[in-house]
Amino acid sequence: MAKTKHVLNVKLRSEGGSANARRLRREGLIPAVIYGCGTESKSVSVCAQEWEMLSRGELNMLTLKLEDGTETLALLKEVQTNFITLQTSHIDFMAVNPNEKIQAKVAIHAGHAAPAGEMFGGILDQMIHEVEVECLPADLPESIEVDVSGLNVGDVLHLEAIKAPAGVKILGHADQVIFAEVDPNASADAAAPADGATEPEIVGAKEKAEKAAAKE
Repeated sequence: MAKTKHVLNVKLRSEGGSANARRLRREGLIPAVIYGCGTESKSVSVCAQEWEMLSRGELNMLTLKLEDGTETLALLKEVQTNFITLQTSHIDFMAVNPNEKIQAKVAIHAGHAAPAGEMFGGILDQMIHEVEVECLPADLPESIEVDVSGLNVGDVLHLEAIKAPAGVKILGHADQVIFAEVDPNASADAAAPADGATEPEIVGAKEKAEKAAAKE
């Protein structure tokens, strides 16, 4: 999926500390920080409602717009969430140079066409949900869609089989399994004894039987 430009308004904040952070959250703002590009980090705040709307979709690269109109291209590095309220409590942005390559994680999705093995009861299992890529900021995709239609039951799709978008290099081990078309009954069949097979002998049962026969 091609990357679209996401603009997020931010405001500089001079006060730090947990008390100020709590005050900002009560006012409907989220404390955040911008760092990177060899410049001093900036403490900023983000409108919680605006962030909620923007973060509903795939999101990794943003244009941060200050009150004076200055724009900073930044990579979304970390989003902290309150485990009780499930609301965003802090955001880390890393400023990037548009002319320098970056490394970032990108979501992986299966294509819309179902695997061929689905006709025979197969189930698609996704092992890895994101991969690390290297590219210029302008080339960073929001997600990568993978064609899994050719997978039959028992087939796997490795990292090396993923076609990267133009200008993007996928990092990681080539033999890493991303998708697998599995047989949901395979484990149950393997556990059940085959036809004509005897049940496993209980340890010590033979010796006990011989001793009992000797006493009679």
